[in-house]
Amino acid sequence: MPEILGASGLSVELGARRGLLRHRPGVRAVDGVELSVREGETFGIVGESGCGKTTLARALLGLQRESGGEIRLEGRSVSGLAPREARRVREAVQYVHQDPGAALDPWWRVGATLAEGLSIHGIPGRAEQQARIAETLAAVGLDPALAERYPHELSGGQQRRVGLARILLLRPKVVILDEPTAGLDLSVQAAVLRLLRDLRARFGLTYIFISHDLSVVRRVCDRVAVMYLGRVVEQGPAETLFAAPGHPYTRALLAAAPRLDGTQTGPALPGDPPSLRAVPSGCRFHPRCGLATPDCAARDPALEDAAPGHRIACLRWRDAA
Repeated sequence: MPEILGASGLSVELGARRGLLRHRPGVRAVDGVELSVREGETFGIVGESGCGKTTLARALLGLQRESGGEIRLEGRSVSGLAPREARRVREAVQYVHQDPGAALDPWWRVGATLAEGLSIHGIPGRAEQQARIAETLAAVGLDPALAERYPHELSGGQQRRVGLARILLLRPKVVILDEPTAGLDLSVQAAVLRLLRDLRARFGLTYIFISHDLSVVRRVCDRVAVMYLGRVVEQGPAETLFAAPGHPYTRALLAAAPRLDGTQTGPALPGDPPSLRAVPSGCRFHPRCGLATPDCAARDPALEDAAPGHRIACLRWRDAA
């Protein structure tokens, strides 16, 4: 499958202030990320809180300006464009918020919220807008009559479906899903995942799936990137990555994931991730890694091929294979 969205050497710096009298350096929330998302697939991004998953997604969407590197959309570079041009070019990429309720205006009816997006993107005419809204609400499994309700009158599952309808109205090609099943019980979660699968087939969508829930990622994703402190440390087919993880961080994440019986297959990672303002030298994971040697503190590993399509950034991954 051809690449639809990609990044090379992508970096995002947050919190920097530069002035004549005062300069405050920022932090690299995303640092040198390489990604290639293929058309029609579901690409997962996982890692601990604060690793840069959402910042990376915002950069790919165009909400966060990259400080270095390149972003490609359908083979065209979209980095460094003026805001108006960037918004026009990146209409093909849309984002479903982690908290669907917070993304909806509590004072607006659902229909008005959905119509706003159509108006902003140049789809005039009330009749045409209402027809498209009704069609899209039905596509996500909602009664079009819900367009007359306010967000607080909807359940959490219904709010998520409205969030999906909001972006599907714009006919995107790539949809970024930020924790789409967080806070849902298992029955609602299963319904949302079935809906996402059906919408992908119906509308020809490509998903970028951000989640803490490794069991869900394993079920729905074709390929997965594992992030740690702003870097991708392992990337590969989901089946390979879950069956034979190569990076010590990936193995620790999978071992620490809770099972249905409430137990874990391994201990939790020791300590907390270091601050981005004090990134360790060499391999960023070495202070928490049981395989680390002095060389790990001195050398910063790059992603290297472990197998076709499977890449790992670690000096010692072969020792534990």
